[in-house]
Amino acid sequence: MKRNHTIGFDARNANVGDTSLSCYARYVIGAMADAYPRYCYFRMYVPRSEDNDEYDALAQRHNVESLLPDGGIWRKVPWLWHLLPIGRDMTRGDVELYHSLTTTLPYGLARRNIRSVVTVHSLDFLRLRGHSTRPSSIYRRIAMAETLRRADRIVAVSQCVKRDIAHLLHIDSDKIDVIYRGCHQRFNKPITEQKINEVVARYNLPERYMLFRGTQHAYKNIAHIIEAMPNISTDLHLVCVGRATSHTEHVLHRIKSLGLQDRVHMLYGAAEEDIPAIYSKAMIFVMPSRYEGFSTEIVEALTMGVPVVASRGSSLEEAGGPDSIYTSATDHEELARAVEQLYIDEDMRKAMAEAGREYASRFRPELMAYNLQNCYRRIGIDIKG
Repeated sequence: MKRNHTIGFDARNANVGDTSLSCYARYVIGAMADAYPRYCYFRMYVPRSEDNDEYDALAQRHNVESLLPDGGIWRKVPWLWHLLPIGRDMTRGDVELYHSLTTTLPYGLARRNIRSVVTVHSLDFLRLRGHSTRPSSIYRRIAMAETLRRADRIVAVSQCVKRDIAHLLHIDSDKIDVIYRGCHQRFNKPITEQKINEVVARYNLPERYMLFRGTQHAYKNIAHIIEAMPNISTDLHLVCVGRATSHTEHVLHRIKSLGLQDRVHMLYGAAEEDIPAIYSKAMIFVMPSRYEGFSTEIVEALTMGVPVVASRGSSLEEAGGPDSIYTSATDHEELARAVEQLYIDEDMRKAMAEAGREYASRFRPELMAYNLQNCYRRIGIDIKG
């Protein structure tokens, strides 16, 4: 079957782990492959082959191919391959558009008549004081601005990120499309009572808990929840799912000083396939982060029917919608009042859960694919043409 176009993807993130960026990359490629099987062939460019079942499943689709550097020398210096000779490989593969999912872009694409799109996930290194060193921030700012100016089109994962790109990097906002992503398909599948009971027993989950999910960086603001807990009903516990960092020691110290050891449960190694069941037992999902490019975790919670309390001021309102609750990222008493009100009001929780599920339906993969093909069409690649 003849296809109209061949699209290349920077698949470095897609081929590794279960980080937010790697899940995003696989989500995008999978959504496009599902939506346009008759119109497009997709080539995933990776520097080396890693063990990843979800990536391998993508590569086995009839309209998707995984490609390594062409030549042994480039496999030894993959970072250089992604900047220079990858363009030659794409020309050989008839690639007409290259979509970078890692905020870097090879040189020479325009000369080869290859259109380019870059996805930007966050400008946390500019928005968060102390998140990175000043020399690092300056370098990253210059490098990202240069990349985005070379790109034919930019995808921002939220309106918040689009504003940041325009104001902080001085990029024309007309060049930027806001395209939201959804959550992994595992959150849309029914969960058996047996599975829930197994997960509760495996992780020794408390009977009533609010849930936080995410890597425990300082800007994620877990300490803000800890400070609020003395003002929240003592039978409501906190379960934190995510990777520990150097900041975790500070959090654990504060938990101990407030005498909350029995109410806070840290799950550092929870299996991804168990996460939906952990959500399903939560009464409230709490996201107190000071800044997010976009919070997929909030979309996961809404999809699972868990009401959300989040911080206002970045992109969290976009992920949570009008029926979630938003509080200050610094006023732990306001957070405590919001959580307590939601905890004691069952009707409120049910209403928020129903509205949240409806709002989360806008983050479907087919809608993302539709918006991406509109983005591509704006730079001359009409997938359905």
